[in-house]
Amino acid sequence: MDSSAIEHAQRVAARVTAEAGGEAWNTHHKALTFFLAGARSAMEEEQRARQLTDWRERLVACLAADAYAEVAELQDQLQGWILTELGRRDGSVGGLLAHYPLPRPPREPRSVFPMPASDVYGDGPEFYFADVFAFVTDYLAITLRRPLDGTSATWCPRWWEHPEAGARLSALWLAWEHLRHDSGLGMTTWWLQHADPHLRVLMDPRQGPFAACSPSKGHTQTPFEPLPVDPYDPS
Repeated sequence: MDSSAIEHAQRVAARVTAEAGGEAWNTHHKALTFFLAGARSAMEEEQRARQLTDWRERLVACLAADAYAEVAELQDQLQGWILTELGRRDGSVGGLLAHYPLPRPPREPRSVFPMPASDVYGDGPEFYFADVFAFVTDYLAITLRRPLDGTSATWCPRWWEHPEAGARLSALWLAWEHLRHDSGLGMTTWWLQHADPHLRVLMDPRQGPFAACSPSKGHTQTPFEPLPVDPYDPS
């Protein structure tokens, strides 16, 4: 097991320990149960679910008692379970990354576009959102509330892995930054002329770029192939 896998196990254990007392626990419980059971059997999955529930109850009790030494021990215990599973079966690193992706390094707007954003808008007003990632996370994901059931609409949590989605959402971000300065019809224009058409394509569960992914199961490791293109022959 390489050092990067060990470091990621440490990050996951620290994150789950920090968030286990809140609303995020149900998501962590489901993800860790699936990962630690390794799809071996329903019985092992039940045992892992109970084990994690007991672990969380002990953690919450220690936090209530300000017993931080015990909290650290529980974090080490969870990390040990993750490391054991990582060393137990091939492909487990990919399984962990599917539930807990590596943190995304900060990216400047120019890394998203073929040209710097300043070249698009010149020396105009500053952007409200630093980049398209902030726009999607802090505005779009909070504003949109849809039944992501894979029938009427779908989504991929790792949308940036899809080139078409990255291009469309970047276009939405730039249009929003421009139109927000129109206090009259700016946002109406953005929703009707930009957001609605793009979102219909992006969230189409049959033909959209996220059709192979799932809001609950996450990004597929086998996304659609690029369009086939033959070399152009001028003759």
